[in-house]
Parts: sequence; C-alpha cells; structure tokens
Amino acid sequence: MELCQAVAGLHAAGWVHGDLQPAHGVHTGHGAKLLDLSWAWSPVFPPSPNFQGGITHLVAPELAATVESGERPVRTTVDSDVYALAGTLWTCLTGRWPLDYEAAGIGPDVGPSARRAAIAAGTIPLHTDEPWPPFQDVLRPVLLSRAQDRPTAAELAVVLEEL
Repeated sequence: MELCQAVAGLHAAGWVHGDLQPAHGVHTGHGAKLLDLSWAWSPVFPPSPNFQGGITHLVAPELAATVESGERPVRTTVDSDVYALAGTLWTCLTGRWPLDYEAAGIGPDVGPSARRAAIAAGTIPLHTDEPWPPFQDVLRPVLLSRAQDRPTAAELAVVLEEL
C-alpha cells in the first residue's frame, strides 16, 4: 500500500494534497510518488482561493458541503485526503467511481455543483460491484464514515497491507 504510505508521508510533513485521484499517484521502483500538487497546501503555503473541490467523484462529503457553501478559501484536510485516497483505490480496483450515481437517480447530464450537493447530503450509495470484497470491506467504512472517524493514511496502509 505504497500509495497510502506516500499520502501519509505528505501528511506527516504538514501538507494536504487536496486533489487525490487515480492519475495523481504513480508506482516506481522507489515506491509510490504523488503527482499534481497544484492544490496542495500547508501552514506555510496557504490554500488557493480558486480551489473548487478537485475531481467531483472523489470529493469527501464535508468538502463538497464547504465548496457548495461558497466559503473561500476551501481548506482541504487530511480527512478529506483519506476519503479521496479510499475512493481512488476503489476506482483502481473496480474501474468505476465509488458512488453509484445511477442508483441515486443522478444522470450524466447533472453538473458538478448539483453532484457535489448530493455528495454533501450523503444521498448517493456506493457501487455494489465487489471484485475484491476483503479489500472493499476496508475501503467501504472510510467512504461512509464521518471525517473524524476516518483512519489516517498510515492506518489505512497498515490494514490494507494485512490483506
């Protein structure tokens, strides 16, 4: 779970990525590396006032609510990064975004703002495809829990490594 460890290292250094997604992690001979840190921030490098929440399909519910509230700058958190990390792993495993928009009656014509509002409301279920149930059994609670109840990226790495 090198990607989890890379995110944990970023967090330990005081940074938040802000836009984790499948294309932002690459595995190398020297471990996983994070790419596209354009929305990253730390206490010494404040968040951009232009940030709109990153890729909609992987935005944590609490982050979606903040984006939709109009509050600026949006401060992503380690908790929202862990949500996006779990969503990224789910997407890489299943080939689908974690949320089942169709089951929630949200079609492809729905724009990002309405999609974020539904995500913030918690009305979109997870997809039920289960190509690797034990792995998804670890990710599911991360994607369904409140921000303060999510594990850290380091804790997620340990649990996934045990699989």
